[in-house]
Amino acid sequence: MRREFQVLIFILIFSSGYYLLNFTVLESLGMGILSLPLTFLLPAAIISERVYPSFISRAAYVVSMIWVGMAVYILIGLGVTFAASLVPGIPFSPIPAAALSIIMVSYGLLKGWNIEVRTVRIPFPCSDELRLVQLSDLHVGTVRSSGFLRRVSSLISEIEPDAVLITGDLLDGSRPVGASTLSELKVEVPVFFVSGNHDTYSGDFRSAVEGAGIMCIDQRVVDFRGVQVAGVGYSMERHSLSAILDIMEFDPKRPLILLHHLPVDWDYARERGVDLQLSGHTHGGQFYPFNLLVGMMFPFIRGLYDDSGRFLYVSQGTGTWGPPIRIGSSSEVTVIELIPSNPVFDGD
Repeated sequence: MRREFQVLIFILIFSSGYYLLNFTVLESLGMGILSLPLTFLLPAAIISERVYPSFISRAAYVVSMIWVGMAVYILIGLGVTFAASLVPGIPFSPIPAAALSIIMVSYGLLKGWNIEVRTVRIPFPCSDELRLVQLSDLHVGTVRSSGFLRRVSSLISEIEPDAVLITGDLLDGSRPVGASTLSELKVEVPVFFVSGNHDTYSGDFRSAVEGAGIMCIDQRVVDFRGVQVAGVGYSMERHSLSAILDIMEFDPKRPLILLHHLPVDWDYARERGVDLQLSGHTHGGQFYPFNLLVGMMFPFIRGLYDDSGRFLYVSQGTGTWGPPIRIGSSSEVTVIELIPSNPVFDGD
């Protein structure tokens, strides 16, 4: 009951804020009458996509999400043009704000669609060089589906990695996704996956994931080419990583990679012998100005971090969530090249 009450309060607050955003923006453009319909279109599309997904609900969802991005940039543009109008001789006009929004969102859509391959070389206590691909936050669902996975698969085939590591939010939770869709991620190497928060919104995500030949290693440790790969799935309990690592069976003296969706509790992971933690979740902030807020919430927002020879890499994400735009971040497929360094565990 408490959880349901919290969800209800969130919906009320979000809807009220979204209506105010729509009213402010559309009223300035002389289209205030559209404020209420546009406000209701988004939650209606979200519910329809989860319960009765169709082409219409999908189109409504995508259009609504793009409009959210446009509304944010129109609001920013209105603020800029209002400030400019305080200068004598410069009249206030909403037209520049609308133009700015169209330019920014068009750029953001192209940036979000393009996937960059980023290579990171990390010294690691392994006996042989390993090439791994990290995917994170693909958010397969309404906006990105089979075609997106085929593009990702093509990039992975060109990289020729030893394994693929997925650090959460493979699924978006926006619409039902089955094993047949995930099977479009066709690779010839092992694929290891840990859950993120959005995966848990997707119901029985493990059946879909494992049905597609992807190994879910939530709260498990597997050996791969002499390296321990530990997976800690998403938990709603804050700072749960330490408690989960305490009960997992692994050898802290052997090479150890941790897959964990949230880029948090890295200090504890290092203390437990984790040589490399791979995370995602932040999307690198995805688009301005939300990257400023994300940066305040997560000190490790993107890229590689090093502390005394132990590493954390935070992916900006392969897909997007919400508005499918990126401004100030990139969609990425990350190539993790592990370069042998001393000491190397010899099994004695």
